[in-house]
Amino acid sequence: MSYLRSVRILARTAAFTRYPHGPTFGIVHSQRRLFSYEATVSGIWQSLSHSAPVAYMQHGIINLHDLTGLPWWATIILTTVSLRTLVTLPLAVYQNKMLTRLEQISLEMPELVKELKAETAYAIKKFNWTEKEARIMYNRSLKKQWNKLIVRENCHPAKTMVLLWGQIPLWIVQSVAIRNLVSMMPDPTAIEAQIAYTELTLGGFGWIPNLTELDHSLILPVTLGIINLTIIEIQAASRTKLPSKLQAIFTNLFRVLSVLMVPIAASVPSCLCLYWVTSSAYGLGQNLLLLSPRVRRTVGIPIVPSELTHPYQHLRHTFAAKLGVLTNIGSRSKT
Repeated sequence: MSYLRSVRILARTAAFTRYPHGPTFGIVHSQRRLFSYEATVSGIWQSLSHSAPVAYMQHGIINLHDLTGLPWWATIILTTVSLRTLVTLPLAVYQNKMLTRLEQISLEMPELVKELKAETAYAIKKFNWTEKEARIMYNRSLKKQWNKLIVRENCHPAKTMVLLWGQIPLWIVQSVAIRNLVSMMPDPTAIEAQIAYTELTLGGFGWIPNLTELDHSLILPVTLGIINLTIIEIQAASRTKLPSKLQAIFTNLFRVLSVLMVPIAASVPSCLCLYWVTSSAYGLGQNLLLLSPRVRRTVGIPIVPSELTHPYQHLRHTFAAKLGVLTNIGSRSKT
């Protein structure tokens, strides 16, 4: 492996000599576009594979592997944990702060609603408003008061989506970067790409010695599905209020997607599947960590009525009850 690293360093030196103004991330030759589904998908994939964020991610993973001397499976895990700690964990904390602020200002609304109703009733008598006019003015005033509270606390509801805005692009960029390593993209003729591919074939672990091959045992794909389903069930069980129709629809949708990810993960190289499993496992730990009242106070998340006092006991009892229901259904079906 040290010999391969030496060759890679020489390859980088040659590349720098040839392109002294910066790293090259692949050259895309102009060609006539075909307006078809296959051409569109291929074009999107090529654009992603040759994009600057993917190139920086790809070179960063290779540099970390060379610097640490770790096997490739450990490099992928270390990269994933490091990036999620630096990017998604702070965003998750920020998102929770926004959610608690929104909940806090919602507690002020009942008193405001009471005042607005009294003012509306007075205005109906004084200005002879119709029921329709009164309803329009009431809704307008209520919205204005709500917007004032949002501005006061700086907690626009759009900020509660900040975790998705950071996590999804990171997941896509790192997935494409790892796929590039297996496909020797963006330049299959580059010595560095060939060396990285060779190292991946030797940098596996346990039942997967070759990270460029599929996980034929299906251990990683099934593990990915179980972890993702566990995250969804934890989020559903940690709610103290009954879910809305929209929340219930999205919960069921994510359950279906988690199951569909199993065959998808079984059809990609095991190094990519390993990244997905590591990322989901980190997400599971992150969700469990931010349920702890002590951790929430440590990172500055204020206490709110919806917070669980003993979250882990609550989850244990909830899962035990669900397991009991499933066991009873199974025993009934057998009889």
